[in-house]
Amino acid sequence: MSDHARMFGFGLALALVLAPLGVAAQDPPLPEDMETARGVALGTGVRASATSTSAIAYNPAGLAGGRLYHLESGVMYEPAFGRFIAQAAVADSMTSKVAAGMSIRGIFGSDSAEHTGIDGRLVLALPLGEAISIGLGGRYLSVDGQGQTTDGVARPGATGFTMDASVRVSPVTGLVIAGYGYNLIDVGSPLAPLRAGGGISYTIANALTLGGDVLVDPSTFDRTRVVAGGGVEYLAAGMVPLRVGYSWDQGRRLHVVTGGLGYIERKVGVDISLRQQVSGGSDTTVMASLRYFVE
Repeated sequence: MSDHARMFGFGLALALVLAPLGVAAQDPPLPEDMETARGVALGTGVRASATSTSAIAYNPAGLAGGRLYHLESGVMYEPAFGRFIAQAAVADSMTSKVAAGMSIRGIFGSDSAEHTGIDGRLVLALPLGEAISIGLGGRYLSVDGQGQTTDGVARPGATGFTMDASVRVSPVTGLVIAGYGYNLIDVGSPLAPLRAGGGISYTIANALTLGGDVLVDPSTFDRTRVVAGGGVEYLAAGMVPLRVGYSWDQGRRLHVVTGGLGYIERKVGVDISLRQQVSGGSDTTVMASLRYFVE
């Protein structure tokens, strides 16, 4: 067995051991956003550098950031609440000038999670030159919320259509600046909050990427709140991405640390990530994904 395979196996075992930790009797956080294993590992620091299937989730304009055809499947597990999220995505920026991507996720809640439903997205991105691209994403969600929160409030659900939009600018090699707007059509639910903001990432020698994002949420709380954070990704030996990140949610008073690793070959990539709340809660999230690179 190679050193890379041993490293990945160790990381997988560590994540499975840590997953049951931090379980507490609290109401589960809302499954409001689609995510990828890379995004989970980088905290709130993935959006500007997001391409391929990650762009479908975080930055529609990023789908035009390279010529590719990728398929991905993933599963997320929150052991504190017994909630599974299974998803699949396809990203194509090879077939035509307009890049396109689709994704769908199913949310399967236990008696404690009390959220079940589906969330589907269609994303289009158009390059406007070598340095600029724009993207637009349509989203349909139908998520049921049953029972009450620990505060005695009826758990919200969400049904309807909304949209995301973003712009991506790369003024020099390695530097990406992006702006985003999420859930621009109000569906009247905190499961699809209006958010807007921007991010920046810088990649050095195609191996080290640093990124950070700041989002504002004017719709969920009594006044505008901020979600911010950053992440670092290092591609070891050209095959093993190592990731760490951090996220701060002002509205929910949460501080979260994240990490993950993967293994990439010419046709296949595998990722596993762990997210742990360290202040304001103790929820643990584990996510794993498998990607197939057609081109």
